[in-house]
Amino acid sequence: MRLLLGVFLSLVPISSSFGQLNPLSILGRVVTTSMDARSKAEVSADTEIGAGASKRLLDDKQAEWAGVTVLVFAQHVVLAGAVKSDAVKQRVEAIVKQDKKIRSLKNELRVGDVGSLARDTALEAEINASLTAAKGVSSVNMRWSATGGQVVLMGIAQSQQEANTAMAKVRGIKGVKTLKSHLRVVPKKN
Repeated sequence: MRLLLGVFLSLVPISSSFGQLNPLSILGRVVTTSMDARSKAEVSADTEIGAGASKRLLDDKQAEWAGVTVLVFAQHVVLAGAVKSDAVKQRVEAIVKQDKKIRSLKNELRVGDVGSLARDTALEAEINASLTAAKGVSSVNMRWSATGGQVVLMGIAQSQQEANTAMAKVRGIKGVKTLKSHLRVVPKKN
């Protein structure tokens, strides 16, 4: 469930918590699309990578993937969340990296029980609000996951200052214990 939710949230703009159309969501999608650093082909590849990872994990009876979030941006993948053992951590990585479209894969899965899904979801929502409101941060180009107060941040910043601002905003949120950043600095294409 968390894997599917993580992939869904990283790929699809949600207009409201109950799926009802929010009149401002269309405008939000247009703005979000215009601010996205990825090409249409990269967005399509990211969607395929995320969906393929979800399908392979769902089909694998040994993976025990329930606490896994697959973050995908510009064909770079970060595995976040928690699993029961080192063997499951390695198995999940092996299953996800079968996709040849993946440019890089970082495995930030933690081993063991690390907390509450409700707290993690609330923390992720707070990160979303903070990064979305932060001046000079294009949060549409970033993905994040929280597990027991341990936050993983990935994606693209268009400058080192943007990356530093995003990391500072996340670190300043109550409940964030540590931050592991996989932000890549990629200057904006003209």
